[in-house]
Amino acid sequence: MAHEDRISRSMLDHLLHSHLHVLSEDRLPYDALKRDYCLRCMTGLERNQGWVVPAIKYLYDLLRHDSTNTFKDSKSDLISLLVNKHDVISALMQNLSTFQLDVWNKTDGHMTIDTLVDGRFTHEESIKIHLDLLSFLLKKGNLHLILKRSEELWDTLITNENASSFGRELGLNWFVTCAEDLHRNSRLALFEKRVSKLDPTHLSPAGINHQLNILNIFLISN
Repeated sequence: MAHEDRISRSMLDHLLHSHLHVLSEDRLPYDALKRDYCLRCMTGLERNQGWVVPAIKYLYDLLRHDSTNTFKDSKSDLISLLVNKHDVISALMQNLSTFQLDVWNKTDGHMTIDTLVDGRFTHEESIKIHLDLLSFLLKKGNLHLILKRSEELWDTLITNENASSFGRELGLNWFVTCAEDLHRNSRLALFEKRVSKLDPTHLSPAGINHQLNILNIFLISN
């Protein structure tokens, strides 16, 4: 039912919240079901069509809601499976780029924070959901974002001609708060190739502040 296009955002949230509540009961079979639903969400993300943003959000909710000890123990293995076998990080990057281009084309470049990307989730929410899951995977999986993916994320949200001002702010803020999730060599290369060359005239006041923070963080860490 949650996959039906006709249901409202509030109903979708209610259904997924109720489903998560059931799966969070301390019963071993439910841990297997949580794992299965994580992989189903991954399949939705890989297909990159239809029920994508809800799938990303629910995958994030499932992974971070580790109320049972058995699921806590298996979560690192699940994250490893998602990253190494299903390449979830690459899928997130591709999907984020696709959504941004689609919204840009549908609005003729006049997208706002409240522009809906799929009839339910706003463009701002979509970006945040992608970035939240990315950050979670890196931190809980004890991973570093490789340079190629760092450049893709930077180019998609910050220097892309289809990027929005609020998207740039969210992207810059992500690099501020998640600088440690990039390997030192990647931070250095990203600083030289992207950060140091960013034109501040395309940024909002908040974006400029984020840029200064990134410059300080990357210079200190390097």
